[in-house]
Amino acid sequence: MSWTSAGLKDRFLTYLGRGTGWIMEADELWTDTRAYLFLADAQESVVAELAPIAPNAFIGAPQQLVTSDGGRTYTYPGGAYPFGHVEVYAQETGGRTLYATSYGNSSGDFVFEGALIRTPGNRQRSYTSGPWARYAAIPARLSASVEPSIAPDAARERILFKALELAAEVSGGAMDPTPWATKYAQARQRWVTLWQTQYQSAGMVALTTPNGPWWLGLEAMNDAGLS
Repeated sequence: MSWTSAGLKDRFLTYLGRGTGWIMEADELWTDTRAYLFLADAQESVVAELAPIAPNAFIGAPQQLVTSDGGRTYTYPGGAYPFGHVEVYAQETGGRTLYATSYGNSSGDFVFEGALIRTPGNRQRSYTSGPWARYAAIPARLSASVEPSIAPDAARERILFKALELAAEVSGGAMDPTPWATKYAQARQRWVTLWQTQYQSAGMVALTTPNGPWWLGLEAMNDAGLS
């Protein structure tokens, strides 16, 4: 099976139906629609949990922010709600980096306010084709027509395990969520370690320490349960 939305749905229904006494025995309750509901909830949970600690794996290309009040506030396109790491620029190309400040700092660039940024002191500020931001946002709801947003494909195993855990939690005791929670935790550890070290040596080819290359430290991290 693939890791597409259809593949995740097939895996979900297959794993749910294994064993005597599992909740899948009531087949008519576990439609494709219900499967996608759990998978969509699971993907949102995974992204919300991991984007703040491994932002490079979830941040997309710069998006232009828009204003409806003459430049006092700027909102993210499509009603997006960013979380974790956010970068703001005056322009898409060649624009300087803008930095968050306090509301009372009239010389500052902006302040964060949930789903928007505001000019300090509620002043009006205009930009030439800007501002722009890079950020992680909750993805579109996974469905039969909307593919998972997490990459690479193999990392989508976490969506599956989280969906199975969520389904087991509402099974009325017919299914134990613990095995799926354990599988999710194991997958989380693998992928967080990969993402957090993916660019650690960027620009430093063959970086070494007295103990050898930097990545040899991963074994020590794993032994200590820190990764």
